[in-house]
Amino acid sequence: MKNLKKFLKNSYVLVLDVGTTGIKAFVFDDQCHVKAKAYKKISKTRPRKGWVEQDPREILRVSCFVLRCAIKDSCVDSKQILGMGITNQREATVVWNRKTGKPVYPVIGWEDDRTRAFCDKLKKSHGDFVRERTGLTVDPYFSASKIRWILQNVSGKDLAFGTLDSWLIWNLCENNPHIIDETNAARTLLFDIRKRKWSDELLELFDVPKDILPKVFSSRAYFGNLRKDVFGFLIPILAVCGDQQASAYAAIRSQPASRKNITKITYGTGVFVVQTINRFVLHPNFFTTLVPTRKGVGFALEGKIEKSGEKVTSLLSSPNKLRAYLRSLALDVDQLITKLPTRPRELVVDGGSARDGIVTLIQQEVSHIPVFQQTNYDGTALGTAMLVWDSIDKKSKKM
Repeated sequence: MKNLKKFLKNSYVLVLDVGTTGIKAFVFDDQCHVKAKAYKKISKTRPRKGWVEQDPREILRVSCFVLRCAIKDSCVDSKQILGMGITNQREATVVWNRKTGKPVYPVIGWEDDRTRAFCDKLKKSHGDFVRERTGLTVDPYFSASKIRWILQNVSGKDLAFGTLDSWLIWNLCENNPHIIDETNAARTLLFDIRKRKWSDELLELFDVPKDILPKVFSSRAYFGNLRKDVFGFLIPILAVCGDQQASAYAAIRSQPASRKNITKITYGTGVFVVQTINRFVLHPNFFTTLVPTRKGVGFALEGKIEKSGEKVTSLLSSPNKLRAYLRSLALDVDQLITKLPTRPRELVVDGGSARDGIVTLIQQEVSHIPVFQQTNYDGTALGTAMLVWDSIDKKSKKM
């Protein structure tokens, strides 16, 4: 056991964080401190009003690039890297040909609104039915209507659907595994989050054939080995998690194990408020979703504020305007907090806009709730690193 602890102490894990505006790669040590980090922007196009698309091949190329940069910058020996995790923007949708591996259409982003008319109509007739099974509302934000649109507008056979984690695992791992983790599956509108499986009724409702769907794994699982030609050595993928759920897991891990109803806020490209709950409930103003927990998986409420981290970046040279904007953001967050079923004892915050601590102070002043700033503002990557280390720890205990 002592030799094992010594071995782990000199070991590292990789994390790939696939965001909306850019992709990051990290090397974390066994204390979840960042040894190295790499970042590169990715492009986004708007071919029509309300449409948002990205190139899945660019996402794959940039992912490989930043991972290689992070490994190189870390000066870590390949034998010291024990595993890897992936976290990603969740609802972005890609469909590809199983035989050729080529995407049949660009990634349709989570911001895309092209299926609004269909979703509004379906919501009137089946909104309650969908919400009871998925915890979500019928909305173009989620994957199902995007899949339907692609299938109706692009001809093809041998098709496979995935969120970006699935797309990357398919392309990067040996034998092209077709897998999704349950936190990403929970954001498709096709997954029954209480039964934790694909729903035949929802598939029929959205005209999506079951054979194009990936297998669903737990967020902590063995997803496959990265092909040797990617880095020159094999790396097992041991954790996959949607970005906000990964951030929530980092918050869970930062608090005492006995504490319930942990609430975290991410100030990123979007602003998200997530509170863990003990059982499945539907609550106004929030989606109900799945999050990894210390013991497995649990439920959480999630709310989103339509204000952008890109706005914060544009105001960095105007301190007065920036502070005013951050205060308006904190006030909006506070309004959402007051609608949660349980008033938070503490708020855990992360995200790029929280890196200098200003919004943390403003949020505490506005909400009159103690605010704890995450040790790494990249909370999505931090939570994923924790999941990878937990997978390794669980595996080592069985040895």
